[in-house]
Amino acid sequence: MKFTIFVLVAVLGLVAVNANAVGFEDPYPKMEYVPTDLASGEVDVENFTIFSSFWWIARAALKTLKGVNCTIKQVMAIRDAAQNFLPSLQACGTDAVNAYKNVITSAQAVVQTCNTIININEEVCNNDVSTDGKPSTPSTCFKQLLSQLVTLNKQIKATKTAIKKVPAVPSDAADCANNAVNDLTSPMTNFASNIKACSKLTSN
Repeated sequence: MKFTIFVLVAVLGLVAVNANAVGFEDPYPKMEYVPTDLASGEVDVENFTIFSSFWWIARAALKTLKGVNCTIKQVMAIRDAAQNFLPSLQACGTDAVNAYKNVITSAQAVVQTCNTIININEEVCNNDVSTDGKPSTPSTCFKQLLSQLVTLNKQIKATKTAIKKVPAVPSDAADCANNAVNDLTSPMTNFASNIKACSKLTSN
Protein backbone atom coordinates (compact mmCIF):
# COMPACT_ATOMS: atom_id res chain seq x y z
CA MET A 1 0.00 0.00 0.00
CA LYS A 2 2.80 2.41 0.94
CA PHE A 3 4.59 1.54 -2.28
CA THR A 4 1.45 2.32 -4.32
CA ILE A 5 1.10 5.73 -2.66
CA PHE A 6 4.77 6.46 -3.31
CA VAL A 7 4.40 5.62 -7.02
CA LEU A 8 1.29 7.79 -7.28
CA VAL A 9 3.06 10.78 -5.72
CA ALA A 10 6.04 10.29 -8.02
CA VAL A 11 3.80 10.16 -11.11
CA LEU A 12 1.95 13.32 -10.09
CA GLY A 13 5.25 15.10 -9.56
CA LEU A 14 6.46 14.05 -13.00
CA VAL A 15 3.24 15.28 -14.61
CA ALA A 16 3.66 18.65 -12.89
CA VAL A 17 7.23 18.99 -14.14
CA ASN A 18 6.21 18.09 -17.70
CA ALA A 19 3.35 20.57 -17.58
CA ASN A 20 5.75 23.33 -16.69
CA ALA A 21 8.11 22.25 -19.44
CA VAL A 22 5.56 22.16 -22.26
CA GLY A 23 2.76 24.37 -20.97
CA PHE A 24 1.73 27.77 -22.18
CA GLU A 25 4.51 30.29 -21.89
CA ASP A 26 3.84 33.72 -20.46
CA PRO A 27 5.97 36.29 -22.35
CA TYR A 28 6.35 38.26 -19.14
CA PRO A 29 5.48 36.06 -16.14
CA LYS A 30 3.83 37.60 -13.12
CA MET A 31 7.09 38.21 -11.31
CA GLU A 32 7.78 41.66 -10.06
CA TYR A 33 11.24 41.09 -8.62
CA VAL A 34 13.58 44.02 -9.00
CA PRO A 35 16.96 43.84 -7.26
CA THR A 36 17.03 46.17 -4.26
CA ASP A 37 20.32 47.68 -5.34
CA LEU A 38 18.77 48.70 -8.68
CA ALA A 39 15.57 49.99 -7.11
CA SER A 40 17.53 52.25 -4.79
CA GLY A 41 19.81 53.45 -7.58
CA GLU A 42 22.91 52.31 -5.67
CA VAL A 43 24.52 50.48 -8.57
CA ASP A 44 25.39 51.23 -12.16
CA VAL A 45 22.71 49.36 -14.07
CA GLU A 46 24.98 49.09 -17.10
CA ASN A 47 27.13 46.53 -15.29
CA PHE A 48 24.49 43.83 -15.64
CA THR A 49 23.37 41.50 -18.42
CA ILE A 50 20.59 39.01 -19.07
CA PHE A 51 18.59 37.80 -16.07
CA SER A 52 20.11 40.49 -13.93
CA SER A 53 19.32 44.16 -13.46
CA PHE A 54 19.35 45.28 -17.10
CA TRP A 55 17.19 42.33 -18.15
CA TRP A 56 14.61 43.26 -15.53
CA ILE A 57 14.42 46.95 -16.39
CA ALA A 58 14.25 46.20 -20.14
CA ARG A 59 11.50 43.68 -19.48
CA ALA A 60 9.56 46.27 -17.49
CA ALA A 61 10.04 48.96 -20.16
CA LEU A 62 8.66 46.70 -22.89
CA LYS A 63 5.42 45.73 -21.16
CA THR A 64 3.40 48.39 -22.99
CA LEU A 65 3.80 50.04 -26.38
CA LYS A 66 4.27 53.38 -24.64
CA GLY A 67 7.35 51.94 -22.95
CA VAL A 68 8.46 50.47 -26.27
CA ASN A 69 8.21 53.89 -27.93
CA CYS A 70 10.34 55.41 -25.19
CA THR A 71 12.89 52.62 -25.59
CA ILE A 72 13.04 53.01 -29.37
CA LYS A 73 13.91 56.70 -28.96
CA GLN A 74 16.91 55.70 -26.86
CA VAL A 75 17.94 53.13 -29.45
CA MET A 76 17.74 55.74 -32.20
CA ALA A 77 20.00 58.06 -30.21
CA ILE A 78 22.55 55.25 -29.85
CA ARG A 79 22.36 54.46 -33.56
CA ASP A 80 22.83 58.10 -34.59
CA ALA A 81 25.91 58.42 -32.39
CA ALA A 82 27.40 55.17 -33.70
CA GLN A 83 26.71 56.10 -37.33
CA ASN A 84 28.36 59.50 -36.91
CA PHE A 85 31.45 58.10 -35.22
CA LEU A 86 33.35 56.94 -38.32
CA PRO A 87 32.98 60.15 -40.37
CA SER A 88 33.83 62.20 -37.28
CA LEU A 89 36.95 60.10 -36.73
CA GLN A 90 37.93 60.25 -40.40
CA ALA A 91 38.00 64.02 -40.10
CA CYS A 92 40.70 63.58 -37.45
CA GLY A 93 43.09 61.87 -39.86
CA THR A 94 44.46 58.44 -40.68
CA ASP A 95 46.28 58.01 -37.37
CA ALA A 96 43.04 58.36 -35.44
CA VAL A 97 41.18 55.95 -37.71
CA ASN A 98 43.94 53.34 -37.39
CA ALA A 99 44.05 53.69 -33.61
CA TYR A 100 40.31 53.22 -33.25
CA LYS A 101 39.80 50.33 -35.68
CA ASN A 102 38.37 48.01 -33.02
CA VAL A 103 36.06 50.73 -31.75
CA ILE A 104 34.83 51.34 -35.29
CA THR A 105 34.05 47.62 -35.62
CA SER A 106 32.15 47.68 -32.33
CA ALA A 107 30.24 50.79 -33.36
CA GLN A 108 29.21 49.15 -36.63
CA ALA A 109 27.86 46.15 -34.70
CA VAL A 110 25.88 48.55 -32.52
CA VAL A 111 24.36 50.17 -35.60
CA GLN A 112 23.28 46.77 -36.97
CA THR A 113 21.59 45.80 -33.72
CA CYS A 114 19.87 49.18 -33.45
CA ASN A 115 18.53 48.75 -36.98
CA THR A 116 17.26 45.29 -36.06
CA ILE A 117 15.44 46.69 -33.02
CA ILE A 118 13.88 49.51 -35.03
CA ASN A 119 12.80 47.06 -37.73
CA ILE A 120 11.19 44.75 -35.15
CA ASN A 121 9.25 47.70 -33.77
CA GLU A 122 7.95 48.58 -37.22
CA GLU A 123 7.44 45.15 -38.78
CA VAL A 124 6.66 42.83 -35.86
CA CYS A 125 5.14 45.18 -33.30
CA ASN A 126 3.29 47.35 -35.86
CA ASN A 127 3.93 50.12 -33.37
CA ASP A 128 3.02 53.74 -33.88
CA VAL A 129 4.49 56.77 -32.15
CA SER A 130 0.99 57.93 -31.24
CA THR A 131 0.38 54.89 -29.02
CA ASP A 132 -0.90 56.16 -25.68
CA GLY A 133 0.46 53.34 -23.56
CA LYS A 134 -2.73 51.39 -22.92
CA PRO A 135 -2.09 48.48 -25.33
CA SER A 136 0.11 45.72 -23.95
CA THR A 137 3.07 44.74 -26.08
CA PRO A 138 2.35 41.67 -28.27
CA SER A 139 4.19 38.55 -27.12
CA THR A 140 6.36 38.06 -30.23
CA CYS A 141 7.28 41.73 -30.29
CA PHE A 142 8.15 41.67 -26.59
CA LYS A 143 10.42 38.63 -26.82
CA GLN A 144 12.33 39.79 -29.89
CA LEU A 145 12.87 43.30 -28.57
CA LEU A 146 14.02 42.06 -25.18
CA SER A 147 16.56 39.72 -26.76
CA GLN A 148 17.98 42.45 -28.99
CA LEU A 149 18.10 45.01 -26.18
CA VAL A 150 20.20 42.63 -24.11
CA THR A 151 22.49 42.15 -27.12
CA LEU A 152 22.75 45.91 -27.60
CA ASN A 153 23.62 46.47 -23.96
CA LYS A 154 26.45 43.93 -24.25
CA GLN A 155 27.72 45.61 -27.43
CA ILE A 156 27.70 49.00 -25.73
CA LYS A 157 29.88 47.62 -22.95
CA ALA A 158 32.17 45.98 -25.52
CA THR A 159 32.53 49.33 -27.29
CA LYS A 160 33.51 51.05 -24.06
CA THR A 161 36.05 48.32 -23.36
CA ALA A 162 37.53 48.73 -26.84
CA ILE A 163 37.86 52.48 -26.26
CA LYS A 164 39.86 51.90 -23.07
CA LYS A 165 42.33 49.74 -24.99
CA VAL A 166 43.07 52.32 -27.71
CA PRO A 167 46.75 53.37 -27.75
CA ALA A 168 47.70 57.01 -27.53
CA VAL A 169 46.77 59.04 -30.59
CA PRO A 170 49.30 61.62 -31.89
CA SER A 171 48.74 64.96 -30.18
CA ASP A 172 47.64 66.77 -33.34
CA ALA A 173 44.69 64.37 -33.67
CA ALA A 174 44.07 63.62 -30.00
CA ASP A 175 41.57 66.39 -29.27
CA CYS A 176 39.60 65.67 -32.43
CA ALA A 177 39.49 61.94 -31.66
CA ASN A 178 38.47 62.57 -28.06
CA ASN A 179 35.56 64.70 -29.24
CA ALA A 180 34.43 61.94 -31.60
CA VAL A 181 34.63 59.39 -28.79
CA ASN A 182 32.71 61.64 -26.40
CA ASP A 183 29.92 62.05 -28.96
CA LEU A 184 29.79 58.26 -29.36
CA THR A 185 29.75 57.40 -25.67
CA SER A 186 27.46 60.15 -24.40
CA PRO A 187 24.17 58.37 -25.20
CA MET A 188 25.74 55.01 -24.38
CA THR A 189 26.64 56.10 -20.87
CA ASN A 190 23.02 56.88 -20.05
CA PHE A 191 21.44 54.07 -22.06
CA ALA A 192 20.56 51.67 -19.23
CA SER A 193 19.42 54.50 -16.97
CA ASN A 194 17.20 55.88 -19.73
CA ILE A 195 15.63 52.46 -20.28
CA LYS A 196 14.98 52.34 -16.55
CA ALA A 197 13.13 55.67 -16.92
CA CYS A 198 11.11 54.16 -19.78
CA SER A 199 10.11 51.29 -17.51
CA LYS A 200 8.41 53.74 -15.16
CA LEU A 201 6.09 54.88 -17.96
CA THR A 202 4.46 51.45 -18.09
CA SER A 203 3.10 51.85 -14.57
CA ASN A 204 1.35 55.16 -15.27
